[in-house]
Amino acid sequence: MSISDQSPLTWLDVARRLARIEPGASPFPSATISARVGWFGLLLQADAPVAEGEVAKALEALFPARVAKEPLRIVLEGNQENSGLEVEIELGAAASVTRQPFGVIDGWIDFRKPAQRYGRRAIPIAAALSVKGGTGRTTTAVAFALHWAQTAKAPVLLVDADLEAPGVSYLFKSFMGRPKISLEDLIALAHSEELDGAPATTQFVAERLRDHLVLGDIYILPLRRDTSELASSSVRPEHLSTPERPFAMADLLSDVAQRLGAVGVVVDVRAGLVPLGVNLAMDPGVSPIIVTNLAEQSIQATSGFVAFLAREFRRAGAVPRRPLLVVNRVPLIFKQTGMDRNLTEPLSACLIDALLSSTSEVSASEDVYTTVPEVQPYIQVDVPELPDMQVPTGDWRAFVEQLKNSGFSRALSEGSDEFLATELSLKGNTERSVLAPELTPGKRRQALETFANQLIAAENVQGKVPRPLVTQPLAALASRYKSEVPIAIAEGAKGTGKTLAARYFVSHRDWNVIVKDLIGANDAISAQVIPITASIQSSEMFQNEADDSRRRGAQELGFHDYLSAYETTIILKERLKANLTEGEWVAVWLDMIAWSSGFKVRLAGAGEELFEELRLHGKSVIAVFEGLEELYSSVTDPGVEAAMRALLISIPQKLRSEPRRPVGLLTFVRRDTVEAAVKQNLDQFRREYASFALNWTEEDVLELAAWLADQSQALPGLWSSGFQERSSAERAAMLEQLWGSKLGPDDQPGRRTREAYTATWIVAVLSDLRGRLVPRDLVRLLASAAKIEPDKEELELYANRLVIPRALRMAVETTSSAKVNETEEEIAELEPAFDKFKAQADELSVPLTDDVIRQLRLTQNEVNALVRHGIMFGEKPPYEVPELFRRGLGLKHSGARRGVVNLYNRARKLT
Repeated sequence: MSISDQSPLTWLDVARRLARIEPGASPFPSATISARVGWFGLLLQADAPVAEGEVAKALEALFPARVAKEPLRIVLEGNQENSGLEVEIELGAAASVTRQPFGVIDGWIDFRKPAQRYGRRAIPIAAALSVKGGTGRTTTAVAFALHWAQTAKAPVLLVDADLEAPGVSYLFKSFMGRPKISLEDLIALAHSEELDGAPATTQFVAERLRDHLVLGDIYILPLRRDTSELASSSVRPEHLSTPERPFAMADLLSDVAQRLGAVGVVVDVRAGLVPLGVNLAMDPGVSPIIVTNLAEQSIQATSGFVAFLAREFRRAGAVPRRPLLVVNRVPLIFKQTGMDRNLTEPLSACLIDALLSSTSEVSASEDVYTTVPEVQPYIQVDVPELPDMQVPTGDWRAFVEQLKNSGFSRALSEGSDEFLATELSLKGNTERSVLAPELTPGKRRQALETFANQLIAAENVQGKVPRPLVTQPLAALASRYKSEVPIAIAEGAKGTGKTLAARYFVSHRDWNVIVKDLIGANDAISAQVIPITASIQSSEMFQNEADDSRRRGAQELGFHDYLSAYETTIILKERLKANLTEGEWVAVWLDMIAWSSGFKVRLAGAGEELFEELRLHGKSVIAVFEGLEELYSSVTDPGVEAAMRALLISIPQKLRSEPRRPVGLLTFVRRDTVEAAVKQNLDQFRREYASFALNWTEEDVLELAAWLADQSQALPGLWSSGFQERSSAERAAMLEQLWGSKLGPDDQPGRRTREAYTATWIVAVLSDLRGRLVPRDLVRLLASAAKIEPDKEELELYANRLVIPRALRMAVETTSSAKVNETEEEIAELEPAFDKFKAQADELSVPLTDDVIRQLRLTQNEVNALVRHGIMFGEKPPYEVPELFRRGLGLKHSGARRGVVNLYNRARKLT
């Protein structure tokens, strides 16, 4: 602030400025340990002599043009003559213990780092916090406590600490009458007890609380016994804090909960930056639930609260827990248009900026997400605007029913399971794998490696083709087409499982058998599955399967001869060179279907005659197209556009127009092929087939990990068909058998490791920053990780998991290099750009600025192709590069870690 600033400057402004000094950034001499500010002046306290000149220089840096000398003082605004704060330096007068402010600027600022004296708590605590009133904090606290108790199948202690509007206390009184014990009693009794931890008090309070068990398996501790008394006691919860026990209030509540047999504690705290709320929020052992709505005032106030907490955590050298951010009353139209994301973006950025710190440049051989332990630094839950919650009821039983019937409980629970699992150590009810004693961990890793390696290239799977993981697209396909043959196009990026699905369909031959195997239905139409094109270029196995399927299909249909898969490929490649029109290609595709089925082989026009032949004999055929990319080098090659447009648009229209639909179609096609063929109404085309698109969600990819471990017999019993129906807490707990909870030692009571959660980290390194995930990348990552054997120390440290953190980190390098090479082979137009990257490996950094793009000599067409295929992310420079490609392309990362995590979280919201 300058001398020309005419805003009032009081001693409180001076105190606030001193309180905002970041740890390690104090301009005062190092011997300065604290400051006392008041109307009387500024007293700086030091533990060694300091020069007045150095102090004056420091004050000038903090208060430019406000420092005067003789005597040394800070000039204030005001009407009094010579208004100012005189500065004194006192040696050895500061308190011998450090002091935490807990959100109150009272004139004593301690520059020293508080001592870390945090005891272990047996029972975890969550605190519901909000800065603005009316955000639905109490409603959230009650709903969260009910969900916690239901999930854990054990009671939860719900504490009303709202000193002004004790809503939970009112609910309790209307349902149970006058309370027998209260939070105010607990505080007063603990103050008077001399023994550390007040054991007699916690025992007494717990005994009285046994009569406070209400519907939903909740023990309620009201604010005070007389709810009509609104005046606060002079004995406050924060007064329990001492240098030895700075978070004594939470310690007491945890002890009470343990005596009750409760699984956890939820505290509903008064809105605002109140000392009790700050005390709980700054406690490294308390998990904060931050509640807001979309009002700009609430968003801004919450951002300020988060920034304050982050500064105080840094000052204390403590590690903050990952908060649960609950955004209440989100209108449906806001959700549909994405306006809610725009409104919460400043808060999201503040959370990421406050909870993460920047790190130095990351080399091309390092994982950028490993340098950011909290890849997902907060968990967000959006609760829609619910008319039935506009006027909450005043009775506990009725309020619980209102939460349930309105949909509030369901909306909150769907997003809070991860918070329960990771921050409150709720593992849920899971069955562990039953392993044969002779199956050593080394053999299990070998089994996982072998099975996963086979699935990397599905066309090379040996033996019986395994049933794919039945994700939503495959389930939708089987469910939708039972009374008639399917006509569907399954679009998917490279490695999304197109070949494995096609091989599975081909190997089962009959549509009725496929539907029964996928979803258990017995009423689907019988139809012969005939492969027309397939990924046989490098797979003798798949080629033999395709020919065998054609032979069996021809026999079943009453035909004899059939065109082989090799001959089909040769003919189609020749037709591509002939520059046919779209109409001519329709005839070619129909003939291929007929000839592959054994009908009038090599006779032109057989495709048109096949319809009547099938209707005459009551037969049906499903033509499967996969591996179309093996017919051409690039989608821009001559003839490709017309051929693919005929297959993707005209053929489906033709088949739908045929009476009784004797011929069906299943086409598995890459995104770049679709985009090259469908020039008009691409969005409409994709909407039509959206339910069959091979898009993989985070949940799908994590389920695939469990499926791989189970199917490989590495961890038999880890996966079952009901895996996805379990809560996220239960799924996360089950996967800990595979890769643990974190990329390091697991959290222990009172000790939280600064490592990324394994599941979140895996999704982050495999994401393309557009919310898209490719299962092949996970399969390759696990295959590479399973190959790495732990050393003796790792065997002891990670005895409860199959794949160790070091193996997962090392596997990223292998996976990324293979991803780049594979992409270059599959998409020829990217080869020149990739060569330019590789020529300057380890020299360039992401994000890719205009200067870097010029240094690479990338053309605009190459930039467009890189963005289109998901290699570069952004609408204009600087471009980010997904981690999976950055490593393989040899690029360093010099951007802020906050920006990386922000992009990752934005990508997650796109799914």
